[in-house]
Amino acid sequence: MTITLLNLYNEIASQPWSMFDNDAKTVDDFDSSLLSAINKSLVELWCSYPFEFRLKTKTFFIQPCLEKYSLPLGTIKQKETPKGIQYSVKLSGRLLEFLEDYKDLEVEVGRPTGFFVEDNKIEFYPTPDKVYRVNVDYYTLAVGYDSNDNPVYRLDKADDYIDIPEQYSQLFINALISKVMMYALVDISDDNYTGYNIQYEKAYKALIKSLGIRKKMRKINW
Repeated sequence: MTITLLNLYNEIASQPWSMFDNDAKTVDDFDSSLLSAINKSLVELWCSYPFEFRLKTKTFFIQPCLEKYSLPLGTIKQKETPKGIQYSVKLSGRLLEFLEDYKDLEVEVGRPTGFFVEDNKIEFYPTPDKVYRVNVDYYTLAVGYDSNDNPVYRLDKADDYIDIPEQYSQLFINALISKVMMYALVDISDDNYTGYNIQYEKAYKALIKSLGIRKKMRKINW
Protein backbone atom coordinates (compact mmCIF):
# COMPACT_ATOMS: atom_id res chain seq x y z
CA MET A 1 0.00 0.00 0.00
CA THR A 2 1.34 3.42 -0.92
CA ILE A 3 0.33 6.68 0.72
CA THR A 4 1.58 10.10 -0.34
CA LEU A 5 2.73 12.79 2.02
CA LEU A 6 -0.26 14.91 0.97
CA ASN A 7 -2.76 12.19 1.89
CA LEU A 8 -0.91 11.36 5.08
CA TYR A 9 -0.81 15.03 6.10
CA ASN A 10 -4.54 15.53 5.60
CA GLU A 11 -5.40 12.30 7.41
CA ILE A 12 -3.33 13.33 10.42
CA ALA A 13 -4.75 16.85 10.35
CA SER A 14 -8.23 15.28 10.53
CA GLN A 15 -7.54 13.57 13.86
CA PRO A 16 -9.47 14.58 17.00
CA TRP A 17 -7.90 17.53 18.84
CA SER A 18 -5.81 18.39 15.80
CA MET A 19 -5.12 22.10 15.43
CA PHE A 20 -4.36 21.85 11.70
CA ASP A 21 -6.40 22.34 8.53
CA ASN A 22 -7.10 19.07 6.74
CA ASP A 23 -7.68 20.40 3.25
CA ALA A 24 -4.09 20.93 2.08
CA LYS A 25 -3.63 20.82 -1.69
CA THR A 26 0.12 21.47 -2.01
CA VAL A 27 3.17 21.67 0.25
CA ASP A 28 2.56 25.41 0.48
CA ASP A 29 -0.51 24.59 2.57
CA PHE A 30 1.47 22.45 5.03
CA ASP A 31 2.07 23.61 8.57
CA SER A 32 5.82 23.36 9.18
CA SER A 33 5.45 22.03 12.72
CA LEU A 34 3.14 19.20 11.61
CA LEU A 35 5.44 18.34 8.69
CA SER A 36 8.35 18.19 11.13
CA ALA A 37 6.34 15.93 13.46
CA ILE A 38 5.48 13.62 10.56
CA ASN A 39 9.10 13.18 9.52
CA LYS A 40 10.38 12.81 13.07
CA SER A 41 7.75 10.17 13.84
CA LEU A 42 8.25 8.33 10.55
CA VAL A 43 12.01 8.02 11.01
CA GLU A 44 11.58 6.94 14.63
CA LEU A 45 8.99 4.28 13.77
CA TRP A 46 10.86 3.12 10.65
CA CYS A 47 14.14 2.58 12.48
CA SER A 48 12.60 1.04 15.61
CA TYR A 49 12.47 -2.49 14.19
CA PRO A 50 14.07 -4.57 11.40
CA PHE A 51 10.91 -4.67 9.31
CA GLU A 52 11.26 -7.06 6.37
CA PHE A 53 9.96 -4.39 4.01
CA ARG A 54 13.07 -2.36 4.85
CA LEU A 55 15.33 -5.13 3.55
CA LYS A 56 17.47 -4.32 0.49
CA THR A 57 20.57 -5.79 -1.17
CA LYS A 58 23.64 -3.88 -2.30
CA THR A 59 26.07 -5.58 -4.70
CA PHE A 60 29.80 -4.86 -4.80
CA PHE A 61 32.25 -6.02 -7.45
CA ILE A 62 35.42 -5.97 -5.38
CA GLN A 63 38.78 -5.95 -7.12
CA PRO A 64 42.52 -5.82 -6.34
CA CYS A 65 42.95 -2.16 -7.30
CA LEU A 66 40.26 -0.86 -4.92
CA GLU A 67 40.51 -1.44 -1.17
CA LYS A 68 37.55 0.46 0.29
CA TYR A 69 33.87 0.56 -0.68
CA SER A 70 30.99 2.80 0.34
CA LEU A 71 28.54 1.17 2.69
CA PRO A 72 24.78 1.09 2.19
CA LEU A 73 22.85 3.52 4.38
CA GLY A 74 21.34 1.14 6.86
CA THR A 75 21.90 -1.78 9.22
CA ILE A 76 23.41 -5.00 7.89
CA LYS A 77 21.12 -7.98 8.36
CA GLN A 78 22.22 -10.74 10.70
CA LYS A 79 21.91 -14.48 10.24
CA GLU A 80 21.97 -17.23 12.85
CA THR A 81 24.42 -19.97 11.92
CA PRO A 82 26.00 -22.94 13.73
CA LYS A 83 28.96 -20.62 14.36
CA GLY A 84 26.75 -18.01 16.00
CA ILE A 85 25.51 -14.66 14.71
CA GLN A 86 26.97 -13.61 11.36
CA TYR A 87 26.30 -10.61 9.18
CA SER A 88 24.68 -11.04 5.78
CA VAL A 89 27.75 -10.15 3.72
CA LYS A 90 28.12 -12.90 1.12
CA LEU A 91 30.72 -13.77 -1.49
CA SER A 92 29.41 -16.32 -3.99
CA GLY A 93 26.64 -17.15 -1.54
CA ARG A 94 28.98 -17.78 1.41
CA LEU A 95 28.93 -15.57 4.50
CA LEU A 96 32.07 -13.58 5.24
CA GLU A 97 33.33 -13.30 8.81
CA PHE A 98 33.13 -9.93 10.57
CA LEU A 99 36.69 -9.10 11.69
CA GLU A 100 36.80 -7.03 14.87
CA ASP A 101 40.57 -7.13 15.39
CA TYR A 102 41.39 -6.11 11.84
CA LYS A 103 44.29 -3.86 12.81
CA ASP A 104 46.30 -6.92 13.80
CA LEU A 105 45.87 -8.62 10.43
CA GLU A 106 48.91 -9.36 8.29
CA VAL A 107 48.98 -8.36 4.64
CA GLU A 108 47.50 -11.16 2.58
CA VAL A 109 46.13 -11.51 -0.94
CA GLY A 110 43.59 -14.08 -2.07
CA ARG A 111 39.91 -14.94 -1.93
CA PRO A 112 38.31 -12.83 0.84
CA THR A 113 36.95 -14.71 3.85
CA GLY A 114 36.15 -11.74 6.06
CA PHE A 115 35.38 -8.04 6.17
CA PHE A 116 35.73 -5.08 8.51
CA VAL A 117 34.53 -1.49 8.68
CA GLU A 118 36.68 1.60 9.11
CA ASP A 119 35.78 5.27 8.54
CA ASN A 120 32.36 4.31 7.17
CA LYS A 121 33.95 2.13 4.50
CA ILE A 122 33.83 -1.63 4.14
CA GLU A 123 37.07 -3.51 3.40
CA PHE A 124 37.63 -7.18 2.63
CA TYR A 125 40.32 -9.59 3.85
CA PRO A 126 42.41 -11.04 2.41
CA THR A 127 42.80 -8.34 -0.23
CA PRO A 128 41.07 -9.76 -3.32
CA ASP A 129 43.34 -11.30 -5.93
CA LYS A 130 40.73 -10.84 -8.67
CA VAL A 131 37.21 -9.51 -9.15
CA TYR A 132 34.58 -11.01 -6.82
CA ARG A 133 30.90 -10.29 -6.39
CA VAL A 134 29.75 -9.52 -2.84
CA ASN A 135 26.12 -9.04 -1.78
CA VAL A 136 25.21 -7.16 1.39
CA ASP A 137 21.67 -7.49 2.76
CA TYR A 138 20.72 -4.48 4.85
CA TYR A 139 17.79 -2.66 6.40
CA THR A 140 17.55 0.66 4.60
CA LEU A 141 17.23 4.01 6.35
CA ALA A 142 15.32 5.42 3.37
CA VAL A 143 11.75 5.92 4.62
CA GLY A 144 10.05 6.41 1.25
CA TYR A 145 10.30 7.43 -2.39
CA ASP A 146 9.87 10.50 -4.56
CA SER A 147 7.64 10.66 -7.64
CA ASN A 148 10.44 9.09 -9.71
CA ASP A 149 10.73 6.17 -7.26
CA ASN A 150 14.09 7.34 -5.94
CA PRO A 151 14.62 6.61 -2.23
CA VAL A 152 14.25 9.54 0.17
CA TYR A 153 15.17 9.86 3.83
CA ARG A 154 12.39 12.29 4.71
CA LEU A 155 9.14 13.31 3.05
CA ASP A 156 9.17 16.87 1.69
CA LYS A 157 7.11 16.97 -1.49
CA ALA A 158 3.36 16.37 -1.71
CA ASP A 159 3.82 13.31 -3.94
CA ASP A 160 6.63 11.74 -1.90
CA TYR A 161 5.26 8.47 -0.58
CA ILE A 162 5.76 5.54 1.75
CA ASP A 163 5.18 1.97 0.58
CA ILE A 164 4.14 -0.60 3.17
CA PRO A 165 3.00 -4.17 2.39
CA GLU A 166 -0.79 -4.41 2.49
CA GLN A 167 -0.90 -6.79 5.45
CA TYR A 168 1.00 -4.35 7.67
CA SER A 169 -0.06 -1.01 6.21
CA GLN A 170 -2.99 -0.13 8.46
CA LEU A 171 -1.16 -1.10 11.64
CA PHE A 172 1.87 0.92 10.55
CA ILE A 173 -0.24 3.97 9.66
CA ASN A 174 -2.16 3.74 12.96
CA ALA A 175 1.08 3.75 14.93
CA LEU A 176 2.51 6.56 12.81
CA ILE A 177 -0.53 8.82 13.20
CA SER A 178 -0.58 8.36 16.98
CA LYS A 179 3.13 9.15 17.25
CA VAL A 180 2.77 12.26 15.07
CA MET A 181 -0.06 13.55 17.27
CA MET A 182 2.11 13.05 20.36
CA TYR A 183 4.82 15.25 18.86
CA ALA A 184 2.26 17.76 17.58
CA LEU A 185 0.58 18.16 20.98
CA VAL A 186 3.98 18.51 22.74
CA ASP A 187 2.56 18.99 26.26
CA ILE A 188 2.89 15.60 27.97
CA SER A 189 0.55 16.76 30.75
CA ASP A 190 -2.25 17.20 28.19
CA ASP A 191 -4.93 14.50 28.54
CA ASN A 192 -5.02 14.23 24.75
CA TYR A 193 -1.29 13.49 24.72
CA THR A 194 -1.83 10.66 27.18
CA GLY A 195 -4.61 9.25 25.03
CA TYR A 196 -2.47 9.26 21.90
CA ASN A 197 0.43 7.73 23.82
CA ILE A 198 -1.77 4.80 24.88
CA GLN A 199 -3.08 4.53 21.33
CA TYR A 200 0.46 4.49 19.95
CA GLU A 201 1.67 1.79 22.34
CA LYS A 202 -1.27 -0.45 21.44
CA ALA A 203 -0.83 0.13 17.71
CA TYR A 204 2.92 -0.48 17.87
CA LYS A 205 2.54 -3.70 19.86
CA ALA A 206 -0.06 -4.92 17.37
CA LEU A 207 2.28 -4.10 14.48
CA ILE A 208 5.22 -5.96 16.02
CA LYS A 209 3.02 -8.90 16.97
CA SER A 210 1.89 -9.20 13.36
CA LEU A 211 5.53 -9.61 12.31
CA GLY A 212 6.38 -12.40 14.74
CA ILE A 213 8.78 -12.59 17.68
CA ARG A 214 11.59 -10.08 17.68
CA LYS A 215 15.10 -11.44 18.14
CA LYS A 216 18.03 -9.60 19.63
CA MET A 217 20.22 -7.93 17.06
CA ARG A 218 23.72 -6.60 17.27
CA LYS A 219 23.78 -3.61 14.96
CA ILE A 220 26.34 -2.23 12.56
CA ASN A 221 24.93 1.14 11.51
CA TRP A 222 26.09 3.75 9.02
